[in-house]
Order: sequence, then structure tokens, then C-alpha cells
Amino acid sequence: MRILISTIGTAAHFYPVVPFAWALRCAGHDVRVACEPGFTATVGATGLPAVAVGHDVDLRTFWQGVALEPAAGTGDDDHLRTRMERSMAMFTGIADAAAGDLIDLARAWRPDAVVFEARGYAGLIAAHSVGVPAIRHTWGIDTNYSRRDFDRPYLDELCARHGLTGVDPLGDLTLTPCPPSLTEPDEVNRARLRYVPYNGSGGLPSWLIPAPERPRVCVTWGHMFSQITDNLHPINQAIEGLRGLPVEVVAAVAPGQRALLPATPPPQVRVAESVPLNLLLPTCAAVINGGGAGTLMTALSAGVPMVVVPSHTDEPEYAERMSAAGAATWLSYREADAGAFRAAAEKVLAAPSYQEGAARLAAENAALPSPAALAAGLDEVIAQARRGG
Repeated sequence: MRILISTIGTAAHFYPVVPFAWALRCAGHDVRVACEPGFTATVGATGLPAVAVGHDVDLRTFWQGVALEPAAGTGDDDHLRTRMERSMAMFTGIADAAAGDLIDLARAWRPDAVVFEARGYAGLIAAHSVGVPAIRHTWGIDTNYSRRDFDRPYLDELCARHGLTGVDPLGDLTLTPCPPSLTEPDEVNRARLRYVPYNGSGGLPSWLIPAPERPRVCVTWGHMFSQITDNLHPINQAIEGLRGLPVEVVAAVAPGQRALLPATPPPQVRVAESVPLNLLLPTCAAVINGGGAGTLMTALSAGVPMVVVPSHTDEPEYAERMSAAGAATWLSYREADAGAFRAAAEKVLAAPSYQEGAARLAAENAALPSPAALAAGLDEVIAQARRGG
């Protein structure tokens, strides 16, 4: 079969789909990944074939004038609504830039289904335009379900420009790589699969081979935070807070983020550039992070407890669900200074309940069907999507 995959141009959205895309290829299916031109190299580095559609969109333009926390005199609810509005303006703007080309590609190539990452709405539009199933692939916890009524007017306006009406933002079928206990009961046409982390290509550093002499704490803030803010202030605060604790600290960053950290970090801190988190996190006693889906789900699959500091988009909901499951503690962005980071890290490292909660989620994830199992039964997956459409 031919499967067209649609993603926006950021690793945080695309990487969770890579294991299923490769499972499809290994099962003998023809896969193509449609993305904006500036993202084709990232897709190509995964070994998947990339097709450029539309034009590049600068995500930062959608966030100008919007802070990570409410301004003085502004309530949390108003600030959240503003951020949700900007998010949908961004996602529909990205989709609008790609939809025309993606529809043309789908008409020419005739895929049997379109798999779109949860905000890759150009793929949803292309699927409906050519009459094939639209299969939504979430990044882990499905927060889009609870926001579908808020999102729908933005998507309706976008779809109308392409002659479509009544398009469900959730597609015809949702693939959910997430333990059931972290997903609220709902009526979504859903197929579950195991979260298999893909965090980019990279070798195993020699220092990761022996067991650490002290508890290892990873500090990482994913891909999107620095794209929007041009800083890694939370990592710098966490490094300062962990100073002097009997732990080894690893600041995990992408190459373009290294300049945002101190030129000379404290002696107990190692800066790891481009080390895939799925190689690093199984050696860690805890991970401090911003609550991005990729980091959270990779930590979940490795059974590593977390300190989460959400700042935008779906991160607060992720943090709350991980905390409720007993696998994390979380801080609000406004209170996350060095002292707060230190206290939270000490709490997670000292209490066995966090490790137990993380281990439960890892076991629940491991019990789900693998991406390979779903790809082997692709006929039934597409049939289920058609029944739900």
C-alpha cells in the first residue's frame, strides 16, 4: 500500500511518527513524508523519503508579543486562551502554506491513506480532498481531543478555502502511542500502540557505557522552547539549582542550543550535544524537563521519574497527568527558580513512589502492540479508519 505522511516542520511533531513509518516500510509498504522544504533534511536523516510541499514558515512570528506567563493584571484563563488562539493560528497557517501542494501530490500519487501527526492539518485536508482515510498519529497523551471544540472553527475556516466542510479535526482514526491510564475515556475511533522512542540519530558516547558513579540527572528542554524564546533559561536555572548536590548532571541539547548554555558549566555538569534521549535516559535517576511530549514519552518508556516545568501549548496537561500517575512532580514556570529546581529534584530522587509510578507506566507502555504489529495488520487499520470516517 501507499501511505502518505504529513508533518509540520519540527522534530517534536515528526519524531513520534518515525517508528510507525519505518514499521510500514519494513512491512513492505511505500511511504512518503510530506513537509515544508526546510525540513526535508531532517526527514531524510531518518532514512525516510521526504517530499517538499508549500513553503517554510517561521514559528516565532506567531508568538510575538505573547509571554510564557500572564502579564500583570492578566488572569491565567485569559492568558491560556490567548496562547490557544496563537497555537491554532500557527498550526492552520502552516497547513495553509502546504495544503495546495499536498493535495496535488495526493492526487498524483494516490495513497491508500494519509497519516498526519496530530497538528499536521494539511494532511487531513489532503486526505479528504482525495477521499482516502485520514489517520491521526498523536505524540503520546492525546490532549487535542479535549480541545477539539475550540479548534474546530479555525479548521473549518481553513477547510472552506479548499472546498471542504464538516471535517473532523481528529480524522477518521487515531493512533495513540500512550498507556491507556493516561488517556481519558472518550468516543474516539482509536487504535493503541507502544510508544517506541525516536529522538534523532546519533552514536552511543563511551561515557554512557559504564553505570554512573552517582545518580545521573538529565536536564533537557526539547526542540521547540528555544525556537520560540531564543533562550534556555530553565536549563541554566536547573543547573544552578543542582550545584552541590551529590548527582551527575547531563544537560542534553541540540547543536544549535549549545551557545545558550554557560561557556564553562560547573564541574559536575556534562553538556551532551545530539545524544538521543532514548540512549541517555535509561541511565538516569531523574529527568528535569519542560514537558514536551517527546521528552515525557521517552522518559515514560524508560521508566524514569520526572520534574516537569510546563510553559506553553499542551505541557501543563501533560504535567498534570504525569503527576497524577505518580511518575512526576511539577512546577509552574513562574516559580521555577534555582531553589525550586533543587527542592523538586531532591524530592523526586528521595521518594521511592516516583520511581514506582514511572515503572508502572513503562510496564503499561511495553504491554501495548508494537508499531510493527500495527503495520503488519495495515489492512485492518485502514478498514477501521473507513468505519470511523
